[in-house]
Amino acid sequence: LRRRDGETGLIILGLDPGLSCTGWGVIRAEGNRLSHLANGHIRTDAKTALCARLVALHEALIAVLDAHR
Repeated sequence: LRRRDGETGLIILGLDPGLSCTGWGVIRAEGNRLSHLANGHIRTDAKTALCARLVALHEALIAVLDAHR
């Protein structure tokens, strides 16, 4: 991810994939130093159609990416 605010370091998004619950974490790496920025999870309803669940997952991940650029 490229930062808009000009901060240095590499921003890394990690995912723990799952359709009912996808975990995510964002860290900043500067040299050998790692800093936690954020983490969370995205849940989808098993009763919802697969295509709708995938769209919801996509939209939520885009929001995470946008929040940490």
